[in-house]
Amino acid sequence: MIAMRLAAIGFLASAAAHLLSFTSWARWLGERTIWTLEVGVFLLALWMIARLRRTAAIRRQWGRVAVHDWRGLVAAVPPGLRFLVIGAALYAWMNFVLCLMVEEDVVTRAAITLRMATGHLLFFYLVPLVFFGWVDPARP
Repeated sequence: MIAMRLAAIGFLASAAAHLLSFTSWARWLGERTIWTLEVGVFLLALWMIARLRRTAAIRRQWGRVAVHDWRGLVAAVPPGLRFLVIGAALYAWMNFVLCLMVEEDVVTRAAITLRMATGHLLFFYLVPLVFFGWVDPARP
């Protein structure tokens, strides 16, 4: 429950920073904002991996290597949320390519960096949000 709330807060903070990157207020958000959000998503990813490693129910043997059966994890996600996660991944890539195509000057460089980073963080916070909300095997 705590992880889901942290993922939701991170997603909303990333969305707000992403939207601010399109305005003149982007200069107020610096690299510290990006680094703080990235540390948060990294910790959530570690938390997700720790939860998955403790669960033997979704593992299967593939030769000598035990792998996670991702089909079982994805099956627990409602179809609308699957579409949302795929859309967020496609948006992150589109945003990245468009940010690379923009001719930047010194003034807009910070806004482009913020836009590029927060576009990816939207996806990277959405995945733990969906995992802890619907997929987590330890969830009651």
